Amino acid sequence: MDIKNYIETAEKKAGKQIELAKMLGISDAYIRMVKAGKRGFPDDICIQLADYIQADRLEVIAASNLVTEKDERKRKIFESCFNRAASVTATAIVISILTLSQTSPVYAGFKQSIYNNTNYTQLPAQEIQEE
Repeated sequence: MDIKNYIETAEKKAGKQIELAKMLGISDAYIRMVKAGKRGFPDDICIQLADYIQADRLEVIAASNLVTEKDERKRKIFESCFNRAASVTATAIVISILTLSQTSPVYAGFKQSIYNNTNYTQLPAQEIQEE
């Protein structure tokens, strides 16, 4: 995702670009320059933006740096942040699917029978006659 998409997501949440600018402590003109691809945000602004829209901090920082970075080696490093975050997300989804599976029918029947179980105790015949 590029920095423009992160900014637009935050603008929708804030209501207006000027409100987002106030929240981040920057001018709305600066936000427009970043959206246009002329500048990038400093890392502290990227972290605030990421926290506000509940995005991965590293992805937002990388997206902002990709706006202005010309060195191909550094660009590949920033782009790898997206691949790593995507693989972590995919792994988390797979693990959650596997751990949230339904109870098998064998155990489901067992759990039901515990709630409907009535335990009867039989006393020996001698104890009954003495009473």
